[in-house]
Formats: sequence, C-alpha cells, structure tokens
Amino acid sequence: MSERNGTTLGTGTAEIPVVRPAAAPTPVPSAQEETPEPNVVAGGQVVPGMQPTAPVTVRPRPRMPRRGPLTVMGPWAPVAGGLLGIALGVIAVVLLGGAAHQFTERLSLAFVVLALGMLGTSGVLLADEVRMMRQRARDAVVRPALVEATAGLLNGLTPARLLLGASAFVLFLAAYVVR
Repeated sequence: MSERNGTTLGTGTAEIPVVRPAAAPTPVPSAQEETPEPNVVAGGQVVPGMQPTAPVTVRPRPRMPRRGPLTVMGPWAPVAGGLLGIALGVIAVVLLGGAAHQFTERLSLAFVVLALGMLGTSGVLLADEVRMMRQRARDAVVRPALVEATAGLLNGLTPARLLLGASAFVLFLAAYVVR
C-alpha cells in the first residue's frame, strides 16, 4: 500500500491498511493558546485512556472462498502415490528376490508389487476423498442442499474404495499363489 496516495497493492487478504497523512509542521502554541490534553473531551470531561481517532478512508476487501475443482490434490497425486507404492514393491522384490526360486514365488512377488502400487494410489485417493468430505461438512452450514447432493456420491463405492478393495484382493492372491 502506498501511504502517500492511499492506493493499495495488496495480497487480497483482509488486512487493515494504515493510511498516514502527510507530515505537516506542528505549530508552536503561544501563551494565549493552550492545547488540550488527549484525554480531555471538548466539554471539559476527563476520559482516561481515550485516544484521538480519525475515520478510516480505505476499506479492505474480504477474501473470497477459493473456487476450484472438487479435487484438492491435483491430477498427478494418484500417479505419484502409485509410483511410491511400486517403488516399495521393487524394494520388497530386491530383498526377497534371492529367496524366490519357483515360478509361484516369483508370481507372488509380482502380485505384491502390483498390490503395493494399487495401495499407494488408493491411499492418495482416499486422502483426497476425506478432504472433500470435510469441506462439504464445513459448507453444510451455508449450503445444506449441496452437501446432501454430494453425500450420496461420496458415501457409495468411490474409485478410492474400489481400488483399495482390489488391492486387498491382489494381496490375497499373492498369498494364495505361494500356498
């Protein structure tokens, strides 16, 4: 904010700007003029702790809520979670690869890598789903009809829950193949 001309170049937040008038030379009081104390009201009544005030000339703009897509994390977050899961699966293969000699044991390790990749992706999607549900719960105070419309979508079989169930099934297959 420029204090000279009262313009704002702000961040868009609800900060209260400070506007200071240009410095004017203070007149020297003569013996005939007596300056009143700051805590004396014009009527001569003393009010302790009262400060002289001036009207506010610039009002801050309130910050508006962010308008964006329903997802909070972005489109590449599930990919990053899947890659993290696959990296953990590759580490498991490196550690257990020397012990896997038969085809069924190697197939089980392949299922473990697949299941960990699916778990990484579903974990990110579940976290995003929880954020959306919390945001909708906060918005319920303002717009209850919107929450009721999206609650049915989030309470059913979501992609995150479907992927979590599929990864649990693949981990079961990994254990079943080795049996």
